[in-house]
Amino acid sequence: MQWRPVAWCAVLVAWCAPLAVAQSAAFTVVNAASYGGSIAPDSLATIFGTNLSVSTASASLDSDGQLPTELAATRVEFNGVAAQLFYVSPTQINLVVPSGLVLGTANVAVRSTVSGTAKTGAALLVQTSPAVFTSDASGSGSGAILNAINYLPAPFLVLTDDGGSDVQTRLAIYGTGLRHAAAVTAVAQDSSGNAYTMNVEYAGAAPGFFGLDQINVVLPPDVDGAGTVSLALSADGIYANQVTFQMNAIPAIKVLPASLTLDPNPVTAGGTTRLTVGLTGVARTTGYAVGLQTNNAAAPVVVQLVVPAGKASAQTTISPSAVTNTTEATIAATGSGVTLTATLEIVPASTVQLSTLSFTPASILGGRSLTGTVTLSGTAQAGIVSVAIATDNPNVKLPGLSVQVPFGKSSVDFPILTVAVASLQTATLTATLNGATVSATLTLLPPLQLTLEASTVLGGNPVNGTVTLGDPAPVTGAAITLRASDSAVQVTGLTIPFGQSTQAITLTTAVVTAVHTVTISASYGVATQTAVLTVNPPGPVTLAGLSISPDQVTAGGTAQGTVTLDGVAGLGGFKVGLTVSPANSAGVPLLGLIVPQGQSSATFPITTSLPKVVTITATAGGVIETATLTVQ
Repeated sequence: MQWRPVAWCAVLVAWCAPLAVAQSAAFTVVNAASYGGSIAPDSLATIFGTNLSVSTASASLDSDGQLPTELAATRVEFNGVAAQLFYVSPTQINLVVPSGLVLGTANVAVRSTVSGTAKTGAALLVQTSPAVFTSDASGSGSGAILNAINYLPAPFLVLTDDGGSDVQTRLAIYGTGLRHAAAVTAVAQDSSGNAYTMNVEYAGAAPGFFGLDQINVVLPPDVDGAGTVSLALSADGIYANQVTFQMNAIPAIKVLPASLTLDPNPVTAGGTTRLTVGLTGVARTTGYAVGLQTNNAAAPVVVQLVVPAGKASAQTTISPSAVTNTTEATIAATGSGVTLTATLEIVPASTVQLSTLSFTPASILGGRSLTGTVTLSGTAQAGIVSVAIATDNPNVKLPGLSVQVPFGKSSVDFPILTVAVASLQTATLTATLNGATVSATLTLLPPLQLTLEASTVLGGNPVNGTVTLGDPAPVTGAAITLRASDSAVQVTGLTIPFGQSTQAITLTTAVVTAVHTVTISASYGVATQTAVLTVNPPGPVTLAGLSISPDQVTAGGTAQGTVTLDGVAGLGGFKVGLTVSPANSAGVPLLGLIVPQGQSSATFPITTSLPKVVTITATAGGVIETATLTVQ
């Protein structure tokens, strides 16, 4: 089936409308689709703030079909590079992040071309910052998604008949920040928590739009009639904001056999292969019966396979009997007048088999090479044995689609090349022979990694982290420069000793009155890595308790009262009022007391005179706590 990327201009129309987002700084730069704190080159971003421009304007394309870099006498620069602008207003600017910028913390200036004055801030620039637009431009809820075949919005069906032989539905998902990703995945999850992987056929720039990205996926039959489905989209292992779409059920008459697969194939006699029958949609309440046949007694099959209700596929196994030569069997599956066939190749048990796939080392700095080894269960007896090899990561380069084990040998080495990476990545390498597959995982290391144990912290508390090198430190040690974009976090540099590659760090945070989003950067040589830490102010606290110790004293004696909060006091402390009943029956601070900043409790003295039962009351923010003291 042929498809072409489609574009949904309503995405950008909704995005260009003014939105309200709470601010604590002069301005904030966010991903335009999710409003997350990181942005990517060539992606769509939004700036929220105050007094960003003197008027409101929407852009028009110039004679060259380009967006302007100046709009309403306003210009936005990232590290001195002007951004193309969609929309400018006093409180919001929509733009395209310039390409070619150095990753990490970027200096952002919103400049008046009339007065020459500028507001300055920072933005976290990363290679990939995937996000999906939503129908209401809120960053959550119904996703900006269309049927990529007929261009209709949700609800969707798993089948779309456009006159071709492949009627599986393709969806076009609209987002930003992922066009530079090496790997994009999409998973649908229904309300019961069942997850279904969707094949990504296209992920890149949406044709004809600035900064807008498009992902085309194939709807699996399993989501037939699933109702509201959540979409988990990731690019290079980074997940986008979660959005939803609606799935309706196809007519029951259209639920037919759609696929017949055998895995492994070929299969060794005496082993087993898995036969899977897939339907166009999920089986209805009574299940769906499929008849099975074989033309070779060496590959016996069950007469009937039933796909359970609510499922789109079912499996059974085939256990081929002994054969003296490689032979074939044709397996047929029939249901509702539709017949599907597949050919199974049966290999004699005496044929040499695949044993292992290995390489040394198991982790390596990206950009370096290593050696892989394929090993057989015995020596190659009938000429060269060709073993298929593959990788799921484009940053790992293999010498071809296969390697050849020479006659009389049981193994062969082959070179593996890798590409330099900016973040830790894994690659699964597989080798296949006679239907049997073995795999191994290779880890690609960046020159430098910075990880924090937490992404948010209550101001005043420390956060631990780790700095890791791709190579052990040299004889002179590795001097690491640490920086924080905001004084709410204090960092100091460090040196990783010779021969070591990892060192723990501790970040100190300050007590703050508003949320601070701080970019932490670690630099070593030309490598820089960043992490974002959100420093939160103390939340609103309330009075939680009042206790007296001891609660019995003789007349003239003293006791101590303790006021307890349900959290820590913020800046200026937390004031609590104190009263006594009967009046003048005991002495407490007339002005009450203040729980100090950063503390969750405070004590106060109590003096007594005449014998009686005294009730002491603590009051704060409408909360009242009482305790009694018996004076004997």
